[in-house]
Amino acid sequence: MRRMLSAARSALPLIAALVAVSCDKTNPPSSPNETAPLASGGDSTPPVAPADTLAMGDSLGLTDTLGVADTLSAGAVSYSGIPFGPYGLYASVTGFAWGPAPFTSSLDNTFAGSIVQRITAARQQHHRLVMAMTGGNTSEYTTNGKFDMGKWKARMNTFNTATIKKAVADAVADGTIVGNKLIDEPETSKWGGVLTKPMIDQMASYVKNMFPTLPVGVGYGAPGFRWRAYERYKVVDWVSSQYQWSFNQGGITAWRDAVLSWARAEGVTPAFSLNILDGGINDRVGAWDCVGTGGKGTIAYRCRMTADQVRSWGQAVGPAGCTMQMWRYDDAFMSKSANQSAFRDVASLLNSKPRRSCKRP
Repeated sequence: MRRMLSAARSALPLIAALVAVSCDKTNPPSSPNETAPLASGGDSTPPVAPADTLAMGDSLGLTDTLGVADTLSAGAVSYSGIPFGPYGLYASVTGFAWGPAPFTSSLDNTFAGSIVQRITAARQQHHRLVMAMTGGNTSEYTTNGKFDMGKWKARMNTFNTATIKKAVADAVADGTIVGNKLIDEPETSKWGGVLTKPMIDQMASYVKNMFPTLPVGVGYGAPGFRWRAYERYKVVDWVSSQYQWSFNQGGITAWRDAVLSWARAEGVTPAFSLNILDGGINDRVGAWDCVGTGGKGTIAYRCRMTADQVRSWGQAVGPAGCTMQMWRYDDAFMSKSANQSAFRDVASLLNSKPRRSCKRP
């Protein structure tokens, strides 16, 4: 689908303007790796997307940024509030698939060949980054269906340069980088049943040897915080827990409080996420049509959240964490005016809250 880009807005007074450009989403991104798929939103089997029943509704422009000279040095920006945004908001190294407003952050795959350029652009755009340096397909880090630490370390080693180390340290210091996600959903069977919390702590230590100030964490599905309850993280800084209705039929306050209690006992900083594409009320009665919900999800019988659910659930959990994410960017979902209103309401609340580090308490 071809859409014209909206005029890129000024990121800060120190930046004169970004250039308005046209973009075809079928064109290759700035980096051939930049669109490698992000992790799934809560299931060990890759989702198969059905035909989407949502109408596109309001038209939205895409914004992109060209190679603008870096006029903002590290430390020349400041951020407030709790970072909020979806997985996969970037369409290229420096350009967003949408917005980014009202989103103030995003979680995206990050690659050694383009990380410095992305940090520079994010600082100019006053956008905060939750990175996934080792994001991508599960198969990239498995051998015979089991997690392979050697493969994971090989990917991390690509970031071990003086230039990247300085760029990351500067961006952590000024708040442009929120943290780095080590691995997605270690509690699921997709990793072959071999992962443990001590192994993930080893991964955290490996990253911290390169980037001592970088907060590192993991992402869980809704029940994930109960995984290997007899073990404790010793090095991991933060854990993001992702909510979906099917876990406890909408009792989000009780779920949030259980996560917070677990985080205190575990010694980690909590972060939160909503599974907006598969986390609404399930549809197991009659045809899978998700009538009365936000539309059909990406997995059978799953439904998308409604705008009211995004608003109320996001406002319930977002202020309790160091960052607030959503799985994942989706053209049709973001195009609905009701959802846009919900995003703005969540963002407004989170922007009013004190900034909080994702470092281990």
